Amino acid sequence: MKGLVWLRNDLRIDDNPALRQACIDTNEVHCIYIYSSEQMKLHNQANCKIEFIINNLINLNENLKKLNIPLTIVDSKGFSDNPKKILDIVKERSISNVYWNNMFGTDESERDKKVKDLLDKEYIKNISFNDQVVFAPGTIRTKEEKPYSVFTPFKRRWIENFNLDFLDIEFKYTTKDNADINSNVNEFNFDFNKTHSVDMSIWKIGETNALSILEEYLDKKVLQYSINRNDPILEGTSRLSPYLASGIISPKRCILEALKINNFELDSGEKGITKWIDEIVWREFYKNIMFCFPKVSKGQPFQDYTKNIKWRFNQSEFDAWSNGMTGFPIIDSAMRQLKSEGWMHNRLRMVVAMFFTKNMLHDWRLGEAFFMENLLDGDFSSNNGGWQWSSSTGTDAAPYFRIFNPITQSKNFDGQGKFIKKHVFELKDLDKKEIHDPSIAIRNHLDYPEQILDLKESRLRAVDAFSSAKN
Repeated sequence: MKGLVWLRNDLRIDDNPALRQACIDTNEVHCIYIYSSEQMKLHNQANCKIEFIINNLINLNENLKKLNIPLTIVDSKGFSDNPKKILDIVKERSISNVYWNNMFGTDESERDKKVKDLLDKEYIKNISFNDQVVFAPGTIRTKEEKPYSVFTPFKRRWIENFNLDFLDIEFKYTTKDNADINSNVNEFNFDFNKTHSVDMSIWKIGETNALSILEEYLDKKVLQYSINRNDPILEGTSRLSPYLASGIISPKRCILEALKINNFELDSGEKGITKWIDEIVWREFYKNIMFCFPKVSKGQPFQDYTKNIKWRFNQSEFDAWSNGMTGFPIIDSAMRQLKSEGWMHNRLRMVVAMFFTKNMLHDWRLGEAFFMENLLDGDFSSNNGGWQWSSSTGTDAAPYFRIFNPITQSKNFDGQGKFIKKHVFELKDLDKKEIHDPSIAIRNHLDYPEQILDLKESRLRAVDAFSSAKN
């Protein structure tokens, strides 16, 4: 028997349920990855993320070769041609079974249903799995059988239903029968043109490196996570998000390895570990929101009343924000980190997004798209959830009158200004008293811009816009 594994956001061998089952069921296994630059553009995939995916496909191909599993890259114009592309390969290679791991966006779900319907029509066995979540989306529900829209009770029910058997992910792969197919990964024309300025040497390629990063983080830093996670200069977070977003490491693997050093306790023991696991559960929460409330996949706010908000737009302000030239050092350092690393510290994502949607009063969808276009770890559900939380349009969102003051945030979480100095080079010689809000004279001398808006006035404007929409 021959099995076909359709790879998507699961570019790994470890804890890959679709690949594992294919290897159990069939003696010859093939893998495909459907590549569409048009579809990636439509979904605002960052140029740096596309490069990251390509390099990880090359790495994965080498690992699959050791198991005699060929990886074929299939050129595509977009989701609409996927069913036929897969059926053509199934017939051409006499495939008996097709396997894949689920994705939860509306477009992806509709595509997958069309693939399944076509395979069913042709009597081709097909099985799908959930590799991005512990619980199938939509199955963690309230006592009234409704989906959760607030994280804390969701997490509580998640823990109540959790069983260590869910983390039974160890599997020893054995070499499969030789397929009379050669991989085309190294010859495939990805038609990729680098347009980003991210230092990609920061991000090591492949699941072996991802697992090493996890091991080192759990060994050296996770115990201090709850203390250090909000300080952007301390590198207190794992930086595994790019590997999770592209499926180079699985959330179950992360949870399992963390539990091993916490006596397998989810809600007690080391606070740093339980808090870090919380962040992985947040990812699952947002995937559940996207699955249970499809409107958030379609550019709609979770809170319906916020459709009435009269967003404003100012091109010069947007340009200043996107280029890290707002005149607020913590905002500018965060935006410059995004451009140079393809990543932004989570605390600063909230500060930046709240500044954009509240002080600037720009539509959250513009910021959400900009982040996706620049983030190496761009994950639609988490990015959407984060932007809607910050803009008070989403589930479990910050109250609309809660507006971070970027200067206060800067003093609280970058007290010495070390993070600002790392990215806003103009200010590298300022002391901690000057760096969070330099005087006009200092700004002029260092050629650093004045603030693009008044914090007090813009806050009042935002509160008025939200309260008017609600009434």
